[in-house]
Amino acid sequence: MIQRIQSIYLLFASLILSITFYFPIAEFIGDSDSLILYVYKVVSLVPGSSNVYDIMFIMPLLAITAIIILFSLVTIFMFKNRRGQMKIIRFLMLLIAVMVGVIFLYYYDILEAASGAIPNFLQIGAFAPLVSFILLFLAYKAVLKDDKLVRSADRLR
Repeated sequence: MIQRIQSIYLLFASLILSITFYFPIAEFIGDSDSLILYVYKVVSLVPGSSNVYDIMFIMPLLAITAIIILFSLVTIFMFKNRRGQMKIIRFLMLLIAVMVGVIFLYYYDILEAASGAIPNFLQIGAFAPLVSFILLFLAYKAVLKDDKLVRSADRLR
């Protein structure tokens, strides 16, 4: 039964997290350099400056985001295995926490030192992991509710 509410939560969680590819996560506007952090690149706003951050610098953030999006879409089709679905959703919630930790503990320090500015996290891409986490939590609660319902129906038989 794919048309359950948790399927909609999981689909929206993956869609909202995928908008981080189009919107910036943070802006570092400083005196020496101005940088914008995306999931897949770091852009310098200074004309003529070379981008010193290659794909290997941004690879952890890109990999975590891609895994979360992919597994949340795959989890939709695991509707017959509710226990496995709950485990994957918990794992995805942990990955979102790791993603936020990587942004604030790794990229924050490096890009702040490079630009000499305090970042502006009031971007759409910065709120997407939080909204996605909330939607995954709601999906987990809905799967748990379905599991309890099925177990109580099994007891009556």
